[in-house]
Amino acid sequence: GIFDGDTVIIKRSDTAENGSIVVALVEDNEVTLKRLRRKGASIALEPANKSYETRIFGPDQVKVQGTLTGLLRRY
Repeated sequence: GIFDGDTVIIKRSDTAENGSIVVALVEDNEVTLKRLRRKGASIALEPANKSYETRIFGPDQVKVQGTLTGLLRRY
């Protein structure tokens, strides 16, 4: 998981493979870091934190802005 204080490394991209962790622009007003799953014409954004629910969107509601390529954590 990604914890408070972690630094993520994002590769700018407008596409992502199914199952990738992405930076997603949702409905042009919210940016989130979630696992992307495509199901037919729908896009599911799955949180790693089980306290939150998976959100389903149409293909025109989500724009991929980048993919997670690394994580830095200090101890």
